[in-house]
Amino acid sequence: MSRGLPYGVQQGGRHRGAARAWWVRGWLWWELAWAEFLYLLMPSECVLCGRDDAALCRDCARLLRRECATPYRAETSADALMTAEEQVLLPVVAAGEYRDALSAVVLAFKNHGRTQLGGSLGRCLAGGLAALPQLVPELASAELTLVPVPSTGTGWRRRGYDPVVLVLRSLEREGRLPAGMNICPALAIKIRVPWRRLNQKGLGRAARRRNVRNTMRLKRNLGSRFRPSANLSGALVVVVDDVLTTGSTVAEAAKTLEKSGATVCAAIVLAAARTPDQGSRQGSLQRREENI
Repeated sequence: MSRGLPYGVQQGGRHRGAARAWWVRGWLWWELAWAEFLYLLMPSECVLCGRDDAALCRDCARLLRRECATPYRAETSADALMTAEEQVLLPVVAAGEYRDALSAVVLAFKNHGRTQLGGSLGRCLAGGLAALPQLVPELASAELTLVPVPSTGTGWRRRGYDPVVLVLRSLEREGRLPAGMNICPALAIKIRVPWRRLNQKGLGRAARRRNVRNTMRLKRNLGSRFRPSANLSGALVVVVDDVLTTGSTVAEAAKTLEKSGATVCAAIVLAAARTPDQGSRQGSLQRREENI
């Protein structure tokens, strides 16, 4: 099996041709040498194909970009964000569909400690943010505040990091945050007794809504960079989450933010999961329209 180089390092030096300035060539050489040294100390392999010395090899990174090349509106798959008459309560933009390469990368990033994938997922999210004004025309040329959905206490203790915040930090660090958008981690999870803490993954739709009801609060202190009263009162807010299923978590985050005077106008997620009955529901809606 051929050795793969870290995607960001290899692409950074070769996708635009050879660097001309000597200091650029030196910088790229040291970056590659440092990456090789880290992989010598902590061996890694591609989460998709298993190639050595790459958290996500060049070919698999290209596959991930292809799956996230066309962001789309995904709220119709989330019952908590739609009324019984199929009216949209909150528009949601998904960078991609939760399947194949994207689902594998998200799972490795969230559940297996592969924090190196935060940059790749940040680039996927950047594509969704860039497409947000086109997919939600009301947000064109508007100043937007991105508020991540917070990780639960159990999830934080198990992982040691907040996945959504880590992706947003990588996006901001690489300068991929679109103009007119700022990040404000204003939400936190309320403390609950152990017997009231349930994992959303194993619950049905109604149970998911009950499980997240009144579980979030606004942070009292965001540090020197953020002030909730200054950033959220009257602000246009976009909720940021990793995976959209029933939409219960996004809806609860929106409700909590609106209590502070913010206007929650949309949500954006890395991936949206299709519900098992989505195809049958769309078919029934089409048949109903034909009968009217």
